[in-house]
Parts: sequence; structure tokens; C-alpha cells
Amino acid sequence: MPTLPLRAFGQTGESLPVLAMGGGFPVGFAGFDRAIETVRHALELGIRYFDTSPLYRSGASQAILGEALAGQPETHFLATKVGHFKEARHFRSVEALHVQLRESLRLLRRDSVDLLQIHEADWDNWWTDRPTVGPCELFDLEGSFDFAHAPVIQFLREAKARGLCRHIGITGNHARQLGRLVRELDGFDAVLVAYNYTPLNVTAREFVLPAAAAKGMAVIVAGLFTFVNSLPTGWATEGSYLGPRSDAQLAALKQLQQACGLPMAELALRFVAADPCLSTLLVGACQPAEIGQNVASFQRGPLPADLHAAIEAIARQFA
Repeated sequence: MPTLPLRAFGQTGESLPVLAMGGGFPVGFAGFDRAIETVRHALELGIRYFDTSPLYRSGASQAILGEALAGQPETHFLATKVGHFKEARHFRSVEALHVQLRESLRLLRRDSVDLLQIHEADWDNWWTDRPTVGPCELFDLEGSFDFAHAPVIQFLREAKARGLCRHIGITGNHARQLGRLVRELDGFDAVLVAYNYTPLNVTAREFVLPAAAAKGMAVIVAGLFTFVNSLPTGWATEGSYLGPRSDAQLAALKQLQQACGLPMAELALRFVAADPCLSTLLVGACQPAEIGQNVASFQRGPLPADLHAAIEAIARQFA
């Protein structure tokens, strides 16, 4: 069995492989059975951390992981989330959160999970009463919020006290909002940041990593492949994922990729994985071969120094 290096998972006492598998099963989903094969192949390759959410595949992701991991002899670390409700009032309801968690545990075939996280903690639905669920309405960075006493915080602490999870965390797609939450919330074990640590955007290094280090929190990075091949219309939300120079950044990255001959996903993976401050990297896959390619890419080690520096120069053009 291949081995992956371990990194400390914050101050939890856990040491986990540097590569983990995200359960979003993005473009290329080949069905329930194939996804189960992919998860089990990830186990064979030494991956132990699996991340999912009630949102992913409308809940099917949790059912896939429940089936794939049931009865497996290898130990594994399972993370899921709460959130993405259709009614705004449920974000502010401890009861609704417990109902959602019970359904997640049923699908996962577990009595508890290792890590329970707020999904999109950068949304203002969690921190203020709103009549509707807005499309990615971020909380105001200058606003005043009683973060520590929000219903979701009460819920997470109850879930941990009842043994429904061992650790608690926050996730989001906007480094500035996540950084503020990390600074203001105590007792959290992990922060997951997506889209803000890629070859086009390294703002997580400025806003999330130092705050997490000060709190002893694990840092999980996701979404590192999302924009390295194309820039989907409408994804430059709030100027947080992509900047005004993103077209030029991607063109420069593609030119660099053509010159070095390495696959674009490998460039992104090896560039981000070189940061020792990260606890683990979530990589998506829908086919066993894809997770195999990700592990093989990582095992080739850091990029040559000049290539890494060239990608760093591209990433720093983000505004």
C-alpha cells in the first residue's frame, strides 16, 4: 500500500495524510457504484480523510461514503457539514440543525463523525435573522455580530458534548470572512477554505493561515483545481475567487503548463502542497484513476524551485 506523509491536524492530537478526498463528486460523476469504487481505491492508496456535506449530490454523497466506508478495516477520518437550508429560519434553529445531522448520520451509517463543520460559515444567514436565503450573501466584514452565541455555535457544542462529533470546524469560500471568524470564535478545531489557495489566488495565506496558527486550528484547503482550466461565467463573485487580472493569470498559467509539460492539475496540487502550514488538501475525483493520478502527482514531490516561483508570481497578481 502506498504511504502518504502525515501532518498534525491542528492541536487535536490527530495526524492525518496530507492528501484527503472531497466528496463533492464534481463534473464527471459516473454513478453511485463508480463513486464507491473511487472511495475504496482512495483507501487503498493511503487516503484516510473523507469530506462530505448534505449539499453534495443532494445528499447522495453521504450515502456513497456510508456504503463505501462501511466495514472497511482501514481506519479513516470522516468529516461532514451542516447548512445549505432552503428556509432561512433553519440556519438559526438548533432543532433544525439536529434534525439535519441525524439524517446525515443515517446516510453515513455512523453514530458520530470525526469532524462536524458549518458549511459556508461566511454566509450571513448563520449570524443574523434574514427573511430569505440569499445567493451567497456574505456577512459584513465591518458589521457587529454575536458570533459566539449564534444558534449554530450552540448546536455544535451540544453535538460535541453528546458524542455526535469529536471535533468542530468552519468552512467557507472567502478568506477575509473566514479569517474574522477564526479570530473571534474559540474552541474550534479546524477551518476549511476553498478557492482561496490556488495558482490564481493565495489570499488564504494572508487572512486564514496566521489566524488559524494563533488558535492552533487545522487548515484544510479545497477547490485548488476549480479554475485552473477555465473561468466559469459568474464565478468571480465578490471579487473573492478571481480578480480583475484573472484572464491574464490563467493565460500565463497555461503558457507555463505548456512549456513544462506537466498536467495542470499536477501543477496546482504540487504548488499548494508545498506549504507546510496546511494540514491536508482535499482533492476531488469521480473515477479510481483520477484519485490515483492525484496521489501519483503528490508523490513526485515539490515542483522545481524556478517553476514554483513562476506560479507564485502568477498567483500574486490577484487583486
